[in-house]
Amino acid sequence: MVTARPLRKPRQLKVFLIAGEASGDAYGAHLIRELNTACQSEGLNLETVGWGGDAMNAEGMRLLTHFTSINFMGFLEVAQNLPSIFQNLKRAKKDIVREDPDVIVTIDFPGFNMRLARALRRLNHSAMRIQWIAPQVWAWRSGRVARLREDFDVVVPILPFETAHLESAGVPIWNVGHPLLDLVPDSAEGSRPIRLALLPGSRKQELERHLPVMVDAALEGAMQGLWAMKDVVIAGAPGRTELDYALAREQGMNVVFGDTHHILGRARLAWVTSGTATLEAALLDTPHVVVYQTSWITYRLAKWLAQVKFIGLPNLLLNREAVPELIQNKFNRTNLLSQTKLNLDNQKVSFEELKIRLGSHGAGRRLAQNMVDVFRKD
Repeated sequence: MVTARPLRKPRQLKVFLIAGEASGDAYGAHLIRELNTACQSEGLNLETVGWGGDAMNAEGMRLLTHFTSINFMGFLEVAQNLPSIFQNLKRAKKDIVREDPDVIVTIDFPGFNMRLARALRRLNHSAMRIQWIAPQVWAWRSGRVARLREDFDVVVPILPFETAHLESAGVPIWNVGHPLLDLVPDSAEGSRPIRLALLPGSRKQELERHLPVMVDAALEGAMQGLWAMKDVVIAGAPGRTELDYALAREQGMNVVFGDTHHILGRARLAWVTSGTATLEAALLDTPHVVVYQTSWITYRLAKWLAQVKFIGLPNLLLNREAVPELIQNKFNRTNLLSQTKLNLDNQKVSFEELKIRLGSHGAGRRLAQNMVDVFRKD
C-alpha cells in the first residue's frame, strides 16, 4: 500500500522523468500522454520535466538532457566513462532538487537510476520515487532487490514472472502490465515487401560492433540470391544520424528513421540486436535472429554473473530458445546466413503463446491513474 501524499502546489502535479535510452523515451512519451488524460479528468494541471529524448519532448516534457549523452552500457564501457557518469548523477540530482517535483519516474536504465534514487533517499528528498521497469534481479545481481525496497516508493515490473519475485522480497509494486502492448500495432497478415530488416542497436558501441557484420552478411546474402540490396531496410535508431549508417548507405541499403514498427511489420525476417526490439519483432509476428556482441571483458563478466540461459526477451519469457541467438563470437556472417536459411516462420507459433503471457493492453493508462490517485486533491 502506497501512502497518500499532498501536492506541492494546489491542483498541479509536477513529474520529473528520466529515460536513458530509446525504448525508455518511447515509454516515457506514452506515460506523459496518459498522465495528461488522467490529470484532465481529475481537474489537475500537469507539468513534466526531465531527461529523455525527442519522443518525450514532443509530448510536452521540458527536456533538460538528451539520453544520447548518458547511455553507456557494459562493464568495460561504464568503467571507461565513470567520470562522466558520476558527473551526470550529480547534475541529475541537482536538476531534481531545483525543479522540486511531486514525483520522480525513472524508466529502466537501472545502473544510473538506482544510484540516483539512493542519492535522493540519503538527501531525504520528499518526492515520490517510482522505478518503471524493474531491473532484472532474477537474471543477475540479485542483491539489488534490497536496494529497490529501500530506495523506491514503488517499483513497476513489466514481465509477468517478476511480480511474485519482487513481492516476496517486500518490494512495493504496481502490477500494470507491459507498455509495449500499447505501442506496437496489432500485427495483421498482409504484404511484407521488405525482405530483410536490420536493427543494429541504438547505442554508439552497438552500432560499431553490429552494423559492419550485418552489412557484410546482407551483401553475401544478396550475392547468393536471397534478396536484392534495395529490399534490405535498416531501422535508424532515435538519437542517431545519417552519418552513423554511412557504411550501409554506401552498399545501397535503405535507412529509415522514426518508423521501426512499420519496418518490422512489413519485413519477412529481421536481424535484431538484443533488447526491447526483439519483443517488438515478436509482437509483430516477424521471424528474426537475436544478435549481440560486446567487449570481451564485459562478456566474460556477464557470463559469470548471469543466472539465465537466454538474452532475447521472447526466449526469456518463454524459457526456451524460440528465436535463434547469436552472441559474441557466434555473431558472424556465416552464422547469420545459416540461421536465416532455416524455416524461421515456425517462430510465429511461439509468438502467439508470448502474446497470451504478456496479458492485456493499458499499462501506461493504469500507471498514470495510480500516480494521480496517490496525491490528495484537497
